[in-house]
Amino acid sequence: MPETLTRDAVYGVRMLLKSPGVTLAALLSLMLAIGANTLIFSALNAVLLTPLPYAEPGRLVLVWGGDPSTGQGRDQVSFTDAEDFRHSRSLAGLAVFMEWTPALTGSGEPERIPAMQVGDGYFELLQARPLLGRTFLPEEQQEGKDFVVVLSHGLWQRRFGGDPGIVGKTLTLNSRSYAVVGVMPPGFQSLPAPGLVAKPAELYRPVAERYDDGQRDSRHLRALARLAPGATVEGAQAEISAIAARLARDFPSSNTNRGAHVVSLREDTVGPVRPALLILLGAVAALLLIACANIGNLLLARAISREREVAIRTTLGATRGRITRQFLIESLILSLTGGALGLVLAAWGRRVFEAFGPRLLPAGRGLEIDGRVLAFTTGASLLASLLFGAVPALRAARASLGRALKQGSQGSGDGPDRGRLRALLVIAEIAMSLVLVACAALLIRSVSRLTAIDPGFDPAGRLTLKVWLPSARYPTGPEQTAFYDRMLAKVETLPGVATAGLVSTLPLGDFDRVSIDAEGLAIPEGQEPDVDRYIVTPGYLSAMGIPLKAGRGFTTGDRETSAPVVLVSETLARQLWPGRSALGLRVRMPNGKPREEWPWRTVVGIVKDVKQYALDRENTPQMYLPQAQAPTNYMTLVVRSRNGDPTALAAPVRSAIRSLDPDQAVFDVQTMEEILMGSIALRRFSMILLGGFAGLALVLAAVGIYGVMAYSVSRRTREVGIRMVLGAQRNDVLLLILGRGLLLAGSGLGIGLAAALGTTRLMSALLFEVSPTDPFTFAAITLLLATVALAACYLPAAKVLELDPLEALRAE
Repeated sequence: MPETLTRDAVYGVRMLLKSPGVTLAALLSLMLAIGANTLIFSALNAVLLTPLPYAEPGRLVLVWGGDPSTGQGRDQVSFTDAEDFRHSRSLAGLAVFMEWTPALTGSGEPERIPAMQVGDGYFELLQARPLLGRTFLPEEQQEGKDFVVVLSHGLWQRRFGGDPGIVGKTLTLNSRSYAVVGVMPPGFQSLPAPGLVAKPAELYRPVAERYDDGQRDSRHLRALARLAPGATVEGAQAEISAIAARLARDFPSSNTNRGAHVVSLREDTVGPVRPALLILLGAVAALLLIACANIGNLLLARAISREREVAIRTTLGATRGRITRQFLIESLILSLTGGALGLVLAAWGRRVFEAFGPRLLPAGRGLEIDGRVLAFTTGASLLASLLFGAVPALRAARASLGRALKQGSQGSGDGPDRGRLRALLVIAEIAMSLVLVACAALLIRSVSRLTAIDPGFDPAGRLTLKVWLPSARYPTGPEQTAFYDRMLAKVETLPGVATAGLVSTLPLGDFDRVSIDAEGLAIPEGQEPDVDRYIVTPGYLSAMGIPLKAGRGFTTGDRETSAPVVLVSETLARQLWPGRSALGLRVRMPNGKPREEWPWRTVVGIVKDVKQYALDRENTPQMYLPQAQAPTNYMTLVVRSRNGDPTALAAPVRSAIRSLDPDQAVFDVQTMEEILMGSIALRRFSMILLGGFAGLALVLAAVGIYGVMAYSVSRRTREVGIRMVLGAQRNDVLLLILGRGLLLAGSGLGIGLAAALGTTRLMSALLFEVSPTDPFTFAAITLLLATVALAACYLPAAKVLELDPLEALRAE
């Protein structure tokens, strides 16, 4: 039996090589379709199927602050609230953590290190043991005892050469000395902080917060917890909600309207990208079916042309089973070869995927061609061989022996059952292509509408760089302000720099929300509205291109010793004082003291709203404080280029800052256009991929229609000649031939429209201001596919009409 299979395989290869056109077309279709399936499945495998790299990851949850009425939200929590959440019996432990980006100096070039401050029990919750040394002791969570760090394995190797004696040595971080107490093993990954795209931490230090009821409104931490044995997310949510409700009663000034939301770590990490990945997987599955339908049509035509060969083999004693097996082996060779080529294509494509689609992947995780992906590709190849090979094999085995021997080598013709089957395959291709094109078109319209939204600033020609002044060297506000003044003065003298400014929080980036009280409003204590706060220098509005709508902006005269002032956004002014001018009115915000001691700030200007969280989110209330009156050591520099190319300013600006402070390591260098496009990266990347798949499906469908029509016309060439000799006009013959093709196209379009109306509803989460059943989109894509189908039908029909009628009569 193995010897027989080998002979069949060798014979199959020979037969495939005898039809190079059909074989190459089939291999190209399979390579593209299976490669696309492998690529998307490898992404789905990395994001949805591969377990998170922690012990018992299913029991890990995050506790976010949120809306108590809905039990949802992603607000950060205070250290004191987190301590109260520890008392939930559904939790086996809880630890806080927050992002940290210290400057490592003293050995080599200054470098900003992605790091994390972690609370007591963080490593124990993740059940992680150090490779060298130890993790943190409980007493090291106290201020003054927290100058210790644990290194990641990667940083230990990259920056310290894997020094086995690193434990006990000191590092200089933010101009302070920290003792190294441990090194984590190579497989350990920190939690992303924040979001999917954050870089994994390479360094850890204790949080070192004090348990102080007066700091409950200082919410800047995230909370990680592990469910107790037998506990569920729902049970933990109920207990945490009860604790949050009690805190709201006990501490109304800080906890009114403050709930908590418990979510599994996996859901928090991969939930936002699941819909996009599943839609893309469905798209490539449809693409594979379209390719199989196309190849099935090619093989059906090829099987018809081989009926004489099959008849001779049958006469020589070959059974129907042997004939069927032979054709199936040829299909299997095709599919496995196409699958192997698709795997190579996916291996190349995953690099492009990782480079241009980072928001689909969790931090620190790439696409891998592992055993699960190989099994999927093999399964897809085997399934494809059955889909496109089974019917041609069975048809070939059932061919009429007598009719085949009587016919010439051209075969017995395209019988009604075969013609009907090939027509059904084309109808299926058109229907599935319409579904893919509909999904892609809706995404294209959504992204187009998103990019047309005014973000409130001008992103063109803006470069951003983050600067963090170490408190050890710049401990006071005046010292920080003095450095920023010198830095801005030096940067603005650089060639190509139009203006520069500083901001504490960039639009479409992180956020800083505070509660405020407003003059003339009776706002109950504890129910103050939250606003987005920006601490800026006088040149920031100009550097970002944010228009001033009324009043004045900040000036160099707005210093620590001058009257406190504030700028408010149009939305905030409208919400606080509807129908009135906000200029000259006052607001105040918490300062760690009782509300009656909060200092008032006078509104001196009103600025245009900016999009802080996403382009598709409603405008939020916002206010701006002058940096000299609200100093902070963490700022982002915004530089506007005179020449339109902001990236050329990166090196000169770095050098200018280093000339003032050699230990300054600016980081997160990005243009505002990159930040703006990054905010819609998931939609854009999904649109590009889905658009590519839809375009490929459209080409395959057109080829399928053309193939069927070309074959049908070739079988009717003699009939055409007879009709024309008998006086039929060319237009009449053309309409006769086109009629069948247009009937196929119309049937496919009708079925496709019905399927698309149901399918596009599944992608509502990716759409913006476009209905899943948008009539304009559906009308446009129907017209597009109808035009493509008409062209594919017309070309073979026009070709046969160019023949002389007498030549047509001799064609068969």
